[in-house]
Amino acid sequence: MNIHAEKTVKTMKDTQLLTKLLSYAKPYWRMIALCVVLAFLIVVADLARPYLIKVAIDGHINGLHKPMLSAEASQSDRLRSYGDVTEWNGRAYVRLEPDEAERAARRPELGAEQAQIVRIDGKDWLIAGWIAKQPEQAAVAEAGGKAEVRAGGQTFAAEPLDADALEAFRKQDYAGFLWLGVAFLSAVVVAALLSYLQSNLLQYTGQTIIFNIRQQLFQHLSRMSMSYFDRNPVGRLVVRVTQDTESLNQLYSQVVVNLIKDVIVLIGIVAVMLQLSVKLALLSFAVLPFLAVLTFWYRSVIRDAQRKSRAILSRLNSFLAENLSGIRITQLFIREERQREQFDHHNTEYYRAGMRGTVINSIFQPAIGFLGNLAIALLLWYGGASVIDGGLTFGVVYAFTHYVRQFFQPLQSLAEKYNQIQTAMVGAERIFETLGEKPAIVDPEQPKRLPKEIRGEIAFEHVWFAYNEEDWVLKDVSFTIQPGQTVAFVGATGAGKSSIIQLINRFYDIQKGSIKLEGVDIRDIPLDDLRRYIGIVQQDVFLFTGDIASNIRLNNTEITDEQVVAAARMAHMDEFVRSLPGGYKTLLGERGINLSLGQRQLLSFARAIAFRPQILILDEATSNIDTETELIVQDALMNISEGRTTLIVAHRLSTIQHADQIIVMHKGKVRETGNHYQLLAQQGYYYRLFELQYKEQKPVPKARQGIEDAL
Repeated sequence: MNIHAEKTVKTMKDTQLLTKLLSYAKPYWRMIALCVVLAFLIVVADLARPYLIKVAIDGHINGLHKPMLSAEASQSDRLRSYGDVTEWNGRAYVRLEPDEAERAARRPELGAEQAQIVRIDGKDWLIAGWIAKQPEQAAVAEAGGKAEVRAGGQTFAAEPLDADALEAFRKQDYAGFLWLGVAFLSAVVVAALLSYLQSNLLQYTGQTIIFNIRQQLFQHLSRMSMSYFDRNPVGRLVVRVTQDTESLNQLYSQVVVNLIKDVIVLIGIVAVMLQLSVKLALLSFAVLPFLAVLTFWYRSVIRDAQRKSRAILSRLNSFLAENLSGIRITQLFIREERQREQFDHHNTEYYRAGMRGTVINSIFQPAIGFLGNLAIALLLWYGGASVIDGGLTFGVVYAFTHYVRQFFQPLQSLAEKYNQIQTAMVGAERIFETLGEKPAIVDPEQPKRLPKEIRGEIAFEHVWFAYNEEDWVLKDVSFTIQPGQTVAFVGATGAGKSSIIQLINRFYDIQKGSIKLEGVDIRDIPLDDLRRYIGIVQQDVFLFTGDIASNIRLNNTEITDEQVVAAARMAHMDEFVRSLPGGYKTLLGERGINLSLGQRQLLSFARAIAFRPQILILDEATSNIDTETELIVQDALMNISEGRTTLIVAHRLSTIQHADQIIVMHKGKVRETGNHYQLLAQQGYYYRLFELQYKEQKPVPKARQGIEDAL
């Protein structure tokens, strides 16, 4: 089994993933709702700016030539419902929008006359009527001191306007520019402040949600059995806890609310464009079918690219973690070049996967930009002609160009957002796949509690165990360890000794038979309770980054500094620790690299002593200690193991001759059981192991006398 081969993740529908992802955001719905409200207000402020420019162009820059209603100055109140009134030469005038002009023309009861200012050959004229289309093609005819303007087959009485008259009609435009400028600046400032507030709220919400997901992932991984870590390399799990969750951070803190904001922008722009001109709006939307096809293609390819990229990244991180941990072996056997080649292979794969995603994005984003510019080109072609024909005002066309750009801006950013969404979806698939994997070792539904103090009786009854399917490591193993006994397990490599130790701790579960503690099947005992009774000292000692004291107590606040020192003293490492500059506060490097193997082993002894377990397990615990230190530790262990059940796995038979019972394992079965002298007397497997280790030594008198007594 290749543990670096990424497991195929069962793909979930986007709706299912989003439902699960939103469940994490549910506790923060008020804050997210506030962000959506802020997004709506930001959109309103953004959409207001082009409209204000349109008003400035049509209502004030070109407002002088809009249709007007005219009445006697004394009747000006009748006109105020249409807007600001300008009085000149004894009459009152009010400007109208084109649609207002059409409605006003159908209301003769107003008693108002039509009027309009037109510019012909560089001179402004006030005419008694409206020129609906192409006023620039009008002509002036003067005769008998009177002037007439002819346009579109109609003739209108006209009078020239001097600078003072124009100033009177322009007065409202100057005031309008001031208020429009204030409104435009206010929209900019309000949008900026709201964006700042929204961004901070989103980041806080996103970081909090990701914090909770990381916590859940770490707690879940902490509950997983050893078989899970056997088939999942560290690099893969690190990617899921760090980078996969970080991809979700982008989803929560940016994409979700900003996506809602973009949708609001699109809806708002569509509404405003339809209100300004239905024809121009429909013309601008003509490119949307092409956009839909492009988006469908992008969606189908980018998710697959993201999945492959994440799988390769997991392999790359796994390879990197493994090789950095084994860098000494790499240098010792001069394998740097070969390892570099393998890393180059993984790195190249990841580079190609990343470039594939980049190429896809480099197609999608410019394509959206092209469609947006195509829409503007159509708009200029049709809108420009309509302005010349008088069907539209320049301000409407100008506003449309802004709105079309604003319309395609969120669509252009869709490539980035969609990429983030797909990255988050891939990360979510992997995270939920990890969270969905149930621990193989779980607490029973109806646990049986043992007393705080136990005697320490352990019984294996017809135990069968295999790590992989039916490749049996233990075959029908049965034995009983009496309370307070010291029992040793010996045998050749692969005989099943360490597997027995792993099973007692329930790192793995057996397939057949039962293991009982105090007559209770260990599968019926809560895991925390079971492991609280047991202390283990392993051959491969793992030390955490931190000081010596924290590595002994493992951050258990119930273990006092005095107990830490006492445990170190019993393990005969107190003198060494006090010789260090920092004493028990001396910081250790990664995995305790600044301690020798023997010193690490002594620290593991002190750790086991500090926790005062009622069952003590030594798994090749003295293999890294010199003979002199071993004798000292053995003496300490005799005191520690007194009154508690002790299990020892050892290859050096000299370390287990004092055991009350020695269980000889061979090919997964119990072959012999007895004490040291009884097993020698049987002259079986144990005798042959003893001979192999001491074949050059003559039996000492004590050993010979023990054999004779056993016979």
